[in-house]
Amino acid sequence: MSINEIVDTKGTTDDFIGHAGEDNFIIITSEDHAPIIRDEIKKRFAAEMLTHYNFMDRDRGYITITNKQGVVEQVPLMSIGIGIVSPTEYQFADIREITELAAEARRKDS
Repeated sequence: MSINEIVDTKGTTDDFIGHAGEDNFIIITSEDHAPIIRDEIKKRFAAEMLTHYNFMDRDRGYITITNKQGVVEQVPLMSIGIGIVSPTEYQFADIREITELAAEARRKDS
């Protein structure tokens, strides 16, 4: 799945994609395109995510890893959470507030 491809086909030429760090990305788009882009990303993720796992892991719903302490752990399969922050729904004064609102919206989505 390519976020660029989805934004190119579902968004506008004015859209912006950024990497906010770790596994967090940001897409700046118009309010009417945001839910369309979100839905397409979620649809593609659901369809393609399972191809990264073998059939046994998919059936179990987790993978087994050995952590840094040498302890075997069960780790859930990849998931995605997408939060939409809109200036018509939220009031914010700076990037910190936008980041906090996006994190909250993302947690609600997961």
